[in-house]
Amino acid sequence: MPQIHIRFWGKSFPERIYFRNENTLMKESQKSVLPGFPWKGKFTKKDEIDQYFSNPDGIQCLCCGRIYGGLNGHLQIVHGVSFEKYRDRYGLPWRKGLVSRNVSKGLSSILTKRIKDGTFIPKPDNKAAVEKIRAGGIRKDQPYLTRIKAEKAKGQSKKNIRHRRKDYEKVLSVMRKNKVTLREACMNEGLPASSRVLGYAESNPDFRKKLMDTYYALPYDVQARAGMFSPQFYEDLKRLKAKGLPNTEIGRQLGISYKTIKVRLDRIL
Repeated sequence: MPQIHIRFWGKSFPERIYFRNENTLMKESQKSVLPGFPWKGKFTKKDEIDQYFSNPDGIQCLCCGRIYGGLNGHLQIVHGVSFEKYRDRYGLPWRKGLVSRNVSKGLSSILTKRIKDGTFIPKPDNKAAVEKIRAGGIRKDQPYLTRIKAEKAKGQSKKNIRHRRKDYEKVLSVMRKNKVTLREACMNEGLPASSRVLGYAESNPDFRKKLMDTYYALPYDVQARAGMFSPQFYEDLKRLKAKGLPNTEIGRQLGISYKTIKVRLDRIL
């Protein structure tokens, strides 16, 4: 009976290679499936998929609930499921590897080393691979990608709407009232996109001045989110630094992070 080579990856990557035959692997299929599995759902949002791949040391099999460094051998031998069917069933990206981040980094490191030392030479034009992809036909978009495209189309449609001066003035009003950045204000239904507001400001100096005045009147933490600091902010920053206060205390008094204080001080000192 043929042997199957399976790598077990740990924090020191790679560690060792173990050899196990098919009987050993098939015994895994007799293990009880963890409660709540197989999962009946399907990913529909990108942040859900990012969460699924977020564990650097392992990836969970949605068929049985167990966690492995990679699902390659496990899916096919234990569950009899191909990578394509697994991705299709759960709405996962077609071209994303079913391995943990650490395993992915390790494999990439090994491949890079092999290319450098000449033990592996990539084929610039792999016709066989191209033909295989073509033979499989065009894959349908996964739900998360359909959602992204729909949101992008909605945003594009928003950009095509003709706005008047009062619409741009309303954006400034929302910024002042809710104490939010331009981008955050423009997320409100019916308001022009932030790019349109900036474009309007470029061609209308009086509105540009109003926009800057609005930014400068916002709390410092909001200014920090937008990366738009007022002259008053820098005056307060210099004043507190002149007192000999540490950056952490300056950040506490101004309501922004230590890192932001350090970056801004480096620019003016």
